[in-house]
Amino acid sequence: MRKRALALLLSLVLAGCTRDVETPQPRAEQPVAPITALQVNDLLSAKVRDRDGNLFISVNPEECRAHALEVDPPLIFDLDPVATDGGHWVTDDGVVIDETAGVYHANFDSKHALAETQRTIDSCRNIPFTIRDMRDREYHFRLVPQTNSDSPDIVLWSFRAPDWACDNAFVAAHNAAIRISTCATVNGYDVLSLARDALKRIEKLANMTA
Repeated sequence: MRKRALALLLSLVLAGCTRDVETPQPRAEQPVAPITALQVNDLLSAKVRDRDGNLFISVNPEECRAHALEVDPPLIFDLDPVATDGGHWVTDDGVVIDETAGVYHANFDSKHALAETQRTIDSCRNIPFTIRDMRDREYHFRLVPQTNSDSPDIVLWSFRAPDWACDNAFVAAHNAAIRISTCATVNGYDVLSLARDALKRIEKLANMTA
């Protein structure tokens, strides 16, 4: 009887120490901070009005799509944003400015996003690529030599065709990112000024809740 009682007691103790390893514990989702999802529109410049511009809808080869695609731009959408917004405006000189912004969770790694953007651009540095827009027009581009932004939060790149020029920027800080595309028949646009303004908007929103 003593042996049976001891065995029963031991089995109860062991059962009490057993953990269910098949059921993972839920992880708390990261907050959307310091910039909230509702502030995504504030990341765009005040000049953005029209959401229905003539955007670049395809890029060939596929591996070079990230730095040129304007419909759901991968540089923003591939980072798993919580909220996005975008639109375009046109300068007096006829330069089309397209902006897309994304807000992410608090653990968003902006430095990694910037490094991956630069790596993607460098991988297509010597590859000619073809872009098609919403009007089914094709453009044959090639990246031009790299331009230094002098900012750890801004990556710049440009590509040219015989009759078209596009200057671009990717800006990321805190839990937000903005992709800016400028294209025209003229020889480029001061996209760095636009990128610096975008970075100021990010910092202003982040400091509002700091």
